[in-house]
Amino acid sequence: MMTEKTILIDLTTSYAFRHWKPMGILRVEHEVWRAFRMRFGARVCGVIYDASRDGFYRIPQEIFDELIFRNGCHPVAPARAESARTRLGSWARIGRFLWRAQRSRKRFRGTDETARSAREGAIAGELLRLSAEEYARMRRALVALERIHPALSARIQQLDALNHRAHYGLIRTVHEEICTDENRIDPRNVGDYVSAGGFWSDDRYRCAYWMRATHGWRLRYYVHDLIPVLWGHLAEPTTRKTYPPALHWMLWGVDQVWTNSETTRRDLLDHAQAHGYPALDPALVAPVLLGADAARGAGEDTTRAGIFAHRQLEPGRFVLMVGTQEPRKNYDFVYRLWRALNERHPGEVMPLVWVGQPGWSIGPLLEMVRNDTGLPHGAIRILSDVEDAELAELYRACRFTIYASHYEGWGLPVVEALSHGKPCLSSDAPALIEAGGGASEPIGLFEGERWLARCHALMTDEAAYAGALARAARFRARSWTAFRNDLTASFEASESEAGGLLTEDAA
Repeated sequence: MMTEKTILIDLTTSYAFRHWKPMGILRVEHEVWRAFRMRFGARVCGVIYDASRDGFYRIPQEIFDELIFRNGCHPVAPARAESARTRLGSWARIGRFLWRAQRSRKRFRGTDETARSAREGAIAGELLRLSAEEYARMRRALVALERIHPALSARIQQLDALNHRAHYGLIRTVHEEICTDENRIDPRNVGDYVSAGGFWSDDRYRCAYWMRATHGWRLRYYVHDLIPVLWGHLAEPTTRKTYPPALHWMLWGVDQVWTNSETTRRDLLDHAQAHGYPALDPALVAPVLLGADAARGAGEDTTRAGIFAHRQLEPGRFVLMVGTQEPRKNYDFVYRLWRALNERHPGEVMPLVWVGQPGWSIGPLLEMVRNDTGLPHGAIRILSDVEDAELAELYRACRFTIYASHYEGWGLPVVEALSHGKPCLSSDAPALIEAGGGASEPIGLFEGERWLARCHALMTDEAAYAGALARAARFRARSWTAFRNDLTASFEASESEAGGLLTEDAA
């Protein structure tokens, strides 16, 4: 029977990363909010979790859009220092920043939001005393030190995020405006809790578990993948530590799970069975595939011309690979692939364009690529500053795309490429085959000769390329509207289930 209690939508991840563009998990969290708000109206409440107070807090309506739906819309950027006149002066500034940043960490100790905000504000102010060029110089030095001290990886990522926010004037926090007694959620009024974000990044999963045990909350999670437990050696170190205990608590107290693919659904069911968790009712672990709406038409001619002139690329004469630059995405395989192609077919190989932010433990490979004298000049172009509109143009103008990832929960770059009508060569990871829907071309990572032959054919054989285009044209992208409709329909269908995910035997 339909309950009129509140449905909480956890937007903690969107709040924590509100300075990022809404891609990946952020986009999913946004769409989950839209789905429930459109279907259930005032029953739905967007909340964030506060670790220091161990509770959920309503996001006030007057600041809701600013916090959640204006990602990437930057205010006027604050003034930033110009580079020092000499290299020695720049290094003196960098040294001063590192000393003052460490002093700020000691001054504002603590894990509560007040201490964190004060600490970030102080360090951000010092970051603006460095020019963008000086920050890049400091970062290169830190990446070099990372080889000796791998633990620096997480600190560098945190510093990058803070530098981005400081550069664009996004340091202001409204946390204390949200986490007031007035906004704290009364657990007695809640019927359902829905999480589609990074539930492993703090203790929100633990709090939700106890709310289920104490107040009868029904817990519903959208699971993106099990990479940190299945492929932990290729997962970012911090996530590798935090994800397994979060998944453990979630599996001991959950009423419904949605996954982004049948692959992830199967991984979750197999993991629960293999590790002795309460048996999950397969009917209430449902794949709800993500949307991937894409504009197939070309942009304005002047915009396109400017993009390709700036990047020194010729439309139709380059190959594209999109994704965060990290070990799991298998950039090293594609680097060796392109090196072998250029050795076998000199003068016939198109440039390969890598688009994505540098992730953990990728520095040595990027340095190797940049310093490889065996590669022709410009054979591999590394772009980490691409905006959404430019990425769409790169998809439209590329010859074909490559995505050789070891493993994924889903395969968004495969879907994006096919949505733009471009052939996609991918690894044979199960989720990538699923995402391609028969329109991509999966090749095993041990089949090096097939990769070499197919890449060369798509660059030089027009008949082969025409066949690949026809295959890609069979793809039908799924809309975000369909995602929202399927999600809420699944929720409504499960509301009458008395036993939740636990089977009668487990209960």
